[in-house]
Amino acid sequence: MVRRVASDLAAAGWKLKAVSTDNGGEFRAEPFARSVSGVGAKQRFIRAGRPQTNGAVERVHRTILEEGWRPSFARALVPRYTALRRDLDAYLSYYNYERAHTGRRDLGRPPAELVYGAREDAPTMSRDCRVNSCALQPKRALTC
Repeated sequence: MVRRVASDLAAAGWKLKAVSTDNGGEFRAEPFARSVSGVGAKQRFIRAGRPQTNGAVERVHRTILEEGWRPSFARALVPRYTALRRDLDAYLSYYNYERAHTGRRDLGRPPAELVYGAREDAPTMSRDCRVNSCALQPKRALTC
């Protein structure tokens, strides 16, 4: 998984620098740590009892459940694995490439537009730039 994410990000012009995980055994295991260091990233563990740290991931899981899985299970009494896989692939494509997101930095854009906008000719945002006061100009930096 780590190598796939790192290669997908590299294809979009990003470098994977860090991976934040919870303290689950699968993330504490040596093979996962080797994979993270193998792509040149650092592993960060979120603190236990701090749900706001993992809130974005939990929200994505809930959205996938509500918009992706529930309709799949409503269509069949006993859904087949292949149908579930097809529905999940279709939903993730919609989620990443078409569905408008309302996060603080998304400005109503889907995630793929943000990730693939990381190329050299794409707009960038300075660290202290406030999203609400920025104007997006094509092939230029965001202005504040």
